[in-house]
Amino acid sequence: MSPESPNGLLKNAKAEAERIHGNGKTVSKTIAMFDLSGSTPLKLSFGHTLGTRAALQQNIVCRRIAKNYGGAVVKELGDGVLIVFDDPLKACNAAIDIKKVTPRIKNCLTKAGLTIGLVEEVEIGGIPDVLGSTIDRCARIQSMAAPGQILIDKAFLVSVESFLKDNKVISISEPNIADLKGIGQTELYELSLKKLGFVGWQQPFSLHVGRLPVQEKIRFMKEAKTEIIEVGIGLRTLSSYFTGRSSSEFRDYLFRLLQNGVTIKCYLLDPKSSNAQVYARDRGEENLIANIQNSISLLQHQAEEFAKSHLKGSLEVYVYDRLPYFYIMCIDPASNNARMAVSHYMPGVLRADTPVIQFSKISNSDLYEKYWLSLQDLTNSAKFVALISMEQA
Repeated sequence: MSPESPNGLLKNAKAEAERIHGNGKTVSKTIAMFDLSGSTPLKLSFGHTLGTRAALQQNIVCRRIAKNYGGAVVKELGDGVLIVFDDPLKACNAAIDIKKVTPRIKNCLTKAGLTIGLVEEVEIGGIPDVLGSTIDRCARIQSMAAPGQILIDKAFLVSVESFLKDNKVISISEPNIADLKGIGQTELYELSLKKLGFVGWQQPFSLHVGRLPVQEKIRFMKEAKTEIIEVGIGLRTLSSYFTGRSSSEFRDYLFRLLQNGVTIKCYLLDPKSSNAQVYARDRGEENLIANIQNSISLLQHQAEEFAKSHLKGSLEVYVYDRLPYFYIMCIDPASNNARMAVSHYMPGVLRADTPVIQFSKISNSDLYEKYWLSLQDLTNSAKFVALISMEQA
């Protein structure tokens, strides 16, 4: 048989697409997507059969648990399952049961995303299916989940919140703002068993060419709970935000973080060190030393202003005496939610133009560990720059 021509392929594909028929019924449904994390490494390490069996076992577990709670599996997507529920609370309990059972499958963990909204019920070749932006939204939510994590959005939370407030078994985390592809910034919450605790938030590996815009920097910082570490040469961009932008654009966000007890530590290259002279000469930056000194003064002044408000947290300034290799910002390093933004200094490229990579401890644990070791090596030998008022006292 001769290969089908391109025109023939297109004609047949069009005919297949025209077989999709909506029945005129648009309904509100709870949508849940489950995906088995770890089956691909299983296939690579032990062969395709073992990984496929793990995925199949997960899908069977999901199907049976969903049935117990009135859910219906619409389709299986390799390592994943799409399930619809009429009752969001039952969907919630089903997800929790799946979370409890699936770790027994070859040490693999299922991640899940749940939302609620309108879908269109269709038939594709006589097989029931659901379509609509709610499905796309659920897929984006699930993609943000870490292994073993259940994520829900605000719409889903509103539908079950009053029922879960008195629940002694299930916990809901504080919100996290995630940038869902094609959707935008969205409030997400983690759903978990109280006895297991929360997995934490992952920062998917991403690349930004050039300095982060102030809005992106704020988004990265404002979810901090305990500590923010920022290391650079002169941190001119950071210090300029306090003087060159209105309070509502930047300072107010930091003020609220300090109110909540977050410590913000800023590390700059010591302008008095020989390495600062070497770096300035190597880069041909005649004003580098003066610029660093100016940044230190601006940050000291801002630290004093914050200190006058007697906040729980503090802004602290340090200097280090090492040749710098990268800019780095680390959020909550001691927590599961730790995440970083790193930009390496590149000869012949302006620091403002170097790429910035963002990642988290959860999503890229090995990468995080390497940078964290390097960051500690630098900051452990840094010196605290006392506030001017403290020196006078």
